[in-house]
Amino acid sequence: MRPSLIAFDVDGVLLKPKSSWNTIHTHFGVENEESLRAFVKGEIGYQEFIDRDVNLWLRKKQRITRSDFGEIAKGIEPNPNFQYLKKFLEEFDGKKIAISGGIDVIVKKVGDYFALDEIYSNALVFKNDVLVGGTAVVNPHEKGLFLEKFKGHKVSIGDSEWDRDMFKSSDYSILFNSEKDFDYVDCIIHGNDLRELTNVLKDLK
Repeated sequence: MRPSLIAFDVDGVLLKPKSSWNTIHTHFGVENEESLRAFVKGEIGYQEFIDRDVNLWLRKKQRITRSDFGEIAKGIEPNPNFQYLKKFLEEFDGKKIAISGGIDVIVKKVGDYFALDEIYSNALVFKNDVLVGGTAVVNPHEKGLFLEKFKGHKVSIGDSEWDRDMFKSSDYSILFNSEKDFDYVDCIIHGNDLRELTNVLKDLK
């Protein structure tokens, strides 16, 4: 059945970096493995996870401005052959959305390359353009919630186990550019060539 909705993960799917959070961590020279383990084990909630990440940056640099993140985002590029997907989405008559567990200052770069109807991601909070915190919007364990308001045949594309909830809430799921294969998806595309992904989407009837 031809899809009425296509939902994309962003990091590693539409954009080259596998993690927008790690892109920022690398910039500030910090690591969040301890917090990540605590979140995966269920010891902390997602908001606390985000708070800890933001505090890692602020301990490295007390005053971080919106323009600092703009400089980081400048180097973010889409995955190869994005032009094919861009053209397909421009002609697609259904809904096109992005659901990302990443952070808005990086995720919003998809708007430079693709025409999407809605983009959901976690958000940084600024006061007078100075970073003061972050807000949890998309818990990676609950990405399927954002598909519930849409009707019709839903297709989702993700690159990791973090997208499992989104896959479960879709009628057809595509694992793209993943480091591991999973048996709960309908289609697997190895590598990050968006032309290959576009061809699969075109063949959906």
